[in-house]
Amino acid sequence: MAQFSLQSHEFPVLIGDIGGTNARFQIIETAQSDAVSFDPVKTSAFESVEEAIASSVLQNTTLVPRTAILAAAGPITPVGINLTNCDWSIDHNDFLKNGPFKELILMNDFEAQALALPFLESSDLQWLGGPKDIPTSSRTKAVLGPGTGLGVASLVRASGKWIPVAGEGGHVDLGSRTKREAEIWPHLETVAGRVSAEQILCGAGLVNLYSAICKADGIEPVLNVPAEITEAVGSNAQATETLSIFSVCLGRVAGDLAITTLAKGGVYLAGGVSKHAAETLGDGGFRDAFDDKGPHEEHMNAMPTWLIQHPLPALVGLKAYAQMPDEFAVDTDHRRWTSL
Repeated sequence: MAQFSLQSHEFPVLIGDIGGTNARFQIIETAQSDAVSFDPVKTSAFESVEEAIASSVLQNTTLVPRTAILAAAGPITPVGINLTNCDWSIDHNDFLKNGPFKELILMNDFEAQALALPFLESSDLQWLGGPKDIPTSSRTKAVLGPGTGLGVASLVRASGKWIPVAGEGGHVDLGSRTKREAEIWPHLETVAGRVSAEQILCGAGLVNLYSAICKADGIEPVLNVPAEITEAVGSNAQATETLSIFSVCLGRVAGDLAITTLAKGGVYLAGGVSKHAAETLGDGGFRDAFDDKGPHEEHMNAMPTWLIQHPLPALVGLKAYAQMPDEFAVDTDHRRWTSL
């Protein structure tokens, strides 16, 4: 039977958002206090999360955290987690034995993003289409974000609680729909013989798509990292087309997620790549692709889309959960551990 963590957590609480490239930590002293932030760390700079916490957090505060709530990119097991896009792993026994913590809770990184959605301010969001004034307080919401990978999650309201639903929707199939895309798709790098959404909709996917466009055009790629591609929009034809197709494909996948979950509370884009592509996402191609789910345009038109501009949305979600656990129903079975 699933276990739900509804009790108050022992404070101070350490919260952490651990991605493939960066880890960000905050300490919350009480159930009413603001979070204390620490400088982000590169995961590649430390051998383990325990080392990163000791060096970047514990050595820079007099607060002694008793609970750790960490969101990470990777599958959670009964032992802990092996992160997908970096070399860290978290074993609950080692973590609780070697640090000051009495309790450890692990979450999927986009589950934490979903927890944040009811608590984002209008200033944290950029509108990308659909209704602006729709009441969203208790309606299903969904979030997806191209970053190191493509994260997906949703948030459902039931029995007076917010229920996060983690997913692996970044690995759905993504096929070509236009004549031009049919020229490009054979040049895309595949995984297990197929093109998944993550093969295009993430940082490495942006490079994959750009390289495929260059091959389709019979030229050598000259841009090697995502930032170079986004910066070359407008001055390089292949980079410009890359962002255009990226925006359309993100709209299609976001629309698939919206119609699958019937996210009348809105679909939210997170992740660093989305922010870098903000101008392209706002030019109409994203929303047109989102709405193009005939014969269900009426459903699609009624669902707003937003770009999250808050720099640390996962930590917003973890802070809300740490301070108001009774607002949520979070399944903690096999991912909450306490020290003896």
